[in-house]
Amino acid sequence: MAQIAAECEKFEFDLMDDGIYHDNIKLGEVGCTDNRWWFVQASEEHQGRIPCDSALDAVWSLSMVENDVKTLSCEDLLDKPFEMLTAGKWRRLLEYQPVSAERELVLMLAA
Repeated sequence: MAQIAAECEKFEFDLMDDGIYHDNIKLGEVGCTDNRWWFVQASEEHQGRIPCDSALDAVWSLSMVENDVKTLSCEDLLDKPFEMLTAGKWRRLLEYQPVSAERELVLMLAA
């Protein structure tokens, strides 16, 4: 647990009883069972534990989840191959409604 806490500090993540958070968004969980490190992404909990080599690797992997959540727009996700999309990214795309250029132009003229 001390190793996980130390790695979370490096990334400025919050280690809570139920997982690792950043800006009140749950990124996932990290653990070590039988001397084998693993992590679970919050958006992929149904897929189970993903093995990794260390606490650093596990927390770093969760930092990539956090970066994806903040930086990838739905337009960016539409350009990714289907097999690269996680369940969380699919959910974002299902909720996505593109703004037509025509509607955007009307809104700009109205302002």
